[in-house]
Amino acid sequence: MLNEEPGGHGVLGPDDIRLIPGAGRAVRAAREAGYLAIIVTNRAQVAKGFVTLTGLETIFARLRELLAQDGGIVDAIYFCPHHPEQTPGGAPEFQIACECRKPGTLLLRRAIADFGIDLGRSPLIGDSLRDIGAGHAMGLTSYGVRTGYACRDVERYPDRAPPVPDRMFADVGEAVAFCVAHPAKHGQAGQPD
Repeated sequence: MLNEEPGGHGVLGPDDIRLIPGAGRAVRAAREAGYLAIIVTNRAQVAKGFVTLTGLETIFARLRELLAQDGGIVDAIYFCPHHPEQTPGGAPEFQIACECRKPGTLLLRRAIADFGIDLGRSPLIGDSLRDIGAGHAMGLTSYGVRTGYACRDVERYPDRAPPVPDRMFADVGEAVAFCVAHPAKHGQAGQPD
């Protein structure tokens, strides 16, 4: 949602980070409006052996650095390093089913507890249906963006109807602008506008 999807196995190093145009300004605008900027991300690359935890920290440091160039300061990054598949060459200690991998809600629950987040005043913005599903499970109004996965990852829901974003936006900048202009819309997860 903040960076372009590089394809393949995803972001494997700091040089793979390419911000969506305006991402840093969007994070800055959200924080200036009184929102927290918290990233919650699945990083299966750790379980699959493509990235170490130390390598992941360098990726996050680069993401923070690039966002900050436009005044976008991130309050926290919560990540899930797990993946349920056992893959050769992977990290067995991370190849588990867990509650933190979205659409699981453990990381969102941690962020809510750590920051005292008011769910009725807080939207979630994501580019995948896993993001939307996790947000709705927590009662958050959950907005989709057409960058990254563009909420088209319906194949992840073969046995049930996929979650539906409360609204779709072109990108994170447009989503944040809506949130700032219409704060009363939040806290109505799954309800039409």
